[in-house]
Amino acid sequence: MRAGAAGVQAPRAAAKPREGLSLKYIALGAVVALLVAFILSGIVGLVMYQGWLSESFSPLVMSVASFVSLFVGCVYAGRRAKVAGWAHGALTGLLYTTLITITGLAVFDQLAPALILAERVGLGLALGAVAGTVGINIR
Repeated sequence: MRAGAAGVQAPRAAAKPREGLSLKYIALGAVVALLVAFILSGIVGLVMYQGWLSESFSPLVMSVASFVSLFVGCVYAGRRAKVAGWAHGALTGLLYTTLITITGLAVFDQLAPALILAERVGLGLALGAVAGTVGINIR
């Protein structure tokens, strides 16, 4: 008897969950990181405006805010992806770092030196991979 004949159906393969990288979660993680960075920047700006923090600490505080934002976005990406958390986190960190660099270039019309850019990308990848691993293990 032929497969597909009247009343007889060929068995279907069971649907397997997708185990690859999800660009959707990488992009969402970067968006979450950007939103957190925007909120933290506003809070830091308000604190500095009120005079509770000296402007000499501004670069340090903004770097910490950026890393916190990156960590939160990468944890989100890793948790949502449920597979390859380190890879989703690392790529989210790379995307976030790239978007921040492009935004800085557009606003300030100058690019940071290559060594500083390489350091930021490396930190973004490493912190992103760690955060993605943390995210996938949070339940």
